Amino acid sequence: MPNHRLKIAGKSVNLHGALVDPNFRAPRVLCNDPWDFVSLWLKREHKDEASFYWEQARYFYDATKSLPDMSSPLTSYYCFLNAAKALLTASGQNFKENHGVGGRTKGNRRALDNEVVDFQGGGILPALCKFLGEPDNAGKDFTLKDLFWQIPFIHRAFCLTYKGSTELFIPLVKTRFMRKDGSKEAWFQSEIDKRYISSHTKDNVRPGFELFENNGTYEIRRKRRFKWSGRDIEDSLRNFEIYHKQIRRRIVPIYASGNRWYLKKSVKGHDKIMNSQLVLIFAAMHRLSELSRYDPILFGGHFKVNHNWLLSEFIKSAPNQFVYGVASEITGLEFIKPDAF
Repeated sequence: MPNHRLKIAGKSVNLHGALVDPNFRAPRVLCNDPWDFVSLWLKREHKDEASFYWEQARYFYDATKSLPDMSSPLTSYYCFLNAAKALLTASGQNFKENHGVGGRTKGNRRALDNEVVDFQGGGILPALCKFLGEPDNAGKDFTLKDLFWQIPFIHRAFCLTYKGSTELFIPLVKTRFMRKDGSKEAWFQSEIDKRYISSHTKDNVRPGFELFENNGTYEIRRKRRFKWSGRDIEDSLRNFEIYHKQIRRRIVPIYASGNRWYLKKSVKGHDKIMNSQLVLIFAAMHRLSELSRYDPILFGGHFKVNHNWLLSEFIKSAPNQFVYGVASEITGLEFIKPDAF
């Protein structure tokens, strides 16, 4: 029996940037940044408090653009803090006003594995974790190196900085959801470029995914299936949303033109912290903001050692990635950047 792409209202459906409540029926939002769109969306939905936090986040974002890497983590973090408050308030979540994350430096060597991020049990970050359905890691600590390794938009810079480190992400192409004709069986499937195929790939996509060859191309598919029936679209959508949330724990985006998707490998150490990149970005930028504010001399030392480029890439790229992710969670819509002119 042939297989065909899953469609909703006549349109092929694909991965979505929102984890919690994605709207698969709505068209994607094409914009250079999501600030105005989300602001108008919040006003239309009469979410005044969330709108206030969103505007605050925007002011800090705009201020960040004019600051050097040594200073911008402070305004970036307050952008993230207010954007997270906008998301939590808009979705009716309760939260304590404290940040829910702390940090400290161990030893004297300027190294990312000496910068420790402490996850706490109450505050904005734990509330964000709860909203996303993720562990809050209360009482645990991770280094900036731990966090940076698991953030996809700086992963190439990480691997170039730390030679010999394990590559954690496999780029996916032609991602899609498939269904079998004459059946309710549906699943996720994607191609993988041959450059990323090795003797370990079959093991690295496990558990949950399987690798196979199809007419000279390498593909992965989710082993678990979900039920889709054209006769009961609402029940099918509920099944699909649950399934989508499950695979999005392993398949992560870089927000760009068209958005790019990556499968997180199953390798030693990958499960040390099981959070999405919104949480990782928030936690990492909090530590950098502490250094920028309270110990700028020490912070400056981090730009004089081998990880300076990685640090700079994170500081420059994180605000855009975080804001796009939060915008998607607030509205349930898929945001993509237009192609560069």
